[in-house]
Amino acid sequence: MVLGLITNYPYSALLITLSAFILSLIYFFFSFKLLNSITKDLTEKKSSLRKTGIILTGITLSLVVIGILFKYQRWPYGSWNLMVGLLGLIPILIISIFKFSKTKAEFYKNLLFRILIIGVFGTLMLFTKNETLLELQCRDFPEYVEAEKKLMQDPRNKELERIANEERKKMYESE
Repeated sequence: MVLGLITNYPYSALLITLSAFILSLIYFFFSFKLLNSITKDLTEKKSSLRKTGIILTGITLSLVVIGILFKYQRWPYGSWNLMVGLLGLIPILIISIFKFSKTKAEFYKNLLFRILIIGVFGTLMLFTKNETLLELQCRDFPEYVEAEKKLMQDPRNKELERIANEERKKMYESE
């Protein structure tokens, strides 16, 4: 995503969307295997509370990744989705810090690392305005940026929508 903000490359939106979607699916469906530390003693029983926490962490990380994707693509409800996911990460982060400080377990260290990376990137995206993302992504097409900004200010104006669509077509034709 960062590379997509710096430079335009062919099919970048598709590649970013697929990558984020796959990462989200991995967290959502395979969180138990991905986040759970594999110990040498396979007979060790994990508490049901820890199993539940792992599954909820995977779902929450998945929600944050989808929120980041929606915000990056400037799709509807991206900020809302991102905020809900980040709010869900707060109690998980607090519990992980508490457990890590008591046990120093590798599991909680790895979990904190994942939460912090995705949480920091999500927080940065949450506080980035859609206009700023638009300017970074389409900096080579100032007419389109201005038309889209005006449309963002008045989304029900059909004339502004028509102008923005024309500028978008010009932008795609020039690539």
